[in-house]
Amino acid sequence: MKSSHNNLRLLLEAKNDQVEVERLLDLVFTPRRKLLSSYKLRGSDNKVDNLSFVLKDSSNKVVGSIRFWKIGLNNHSGKGLLLGPLAIHPIYQSEGLGEKLVLTGIDKAYTNNWNWIVLVGDINYYSRFGFNKKVTNGVTIGNGFDNARLLGLDIKHSYLEASVGSLVEAN
Repeated sequence: MKSSHNNLRLLLEAKNDQVEVERLLDLVFTPRRKLLSSYKLRGSDNKVDNLSFVLKDSSNKVVGSIRFWKIGLNNHSGKGLLLGPLAIHPIYQSEGLGEKLVLTGIDKAYTNNWNWIVLVGDINYYSRFGFNKKVTNGVTIGNGFDNARLLGLDIKHSYLEASVGSLVEAN
């Protein structure tokens, strides 16, 4: 982070942050984001609270957010996560804050014994964290959805790379 961001604090997302996080997501992605294929895997019961983080500025406003969701494969027993959305307020973009959130989330997922992470996103951005298309060759979001941007990361072992099936919301 740039020295001008020393006043930013990385915190677990609290319940009272949810409205502000939703506003940030609407600003960065528009309210139409909820029509995207990855949103069918995000429910009210599968958000992983101890992996969902916010960045707050000195006035306690949310300027960054990352969320993780518990998901599975319809024929797989490994513990899986969906990363996203990742959002940084436009005035703070391109300054390494997204990287800080992603790395924090991956590290915490590893510590908490999750096996794999998937996301729908840009390979040019997420490949720096180890995400790739190869491990999701046998995995699909579901019929009728664009799987072209589905990326994965095996955290422990090769659970995801060895899997074939559709992603499903898990509780």
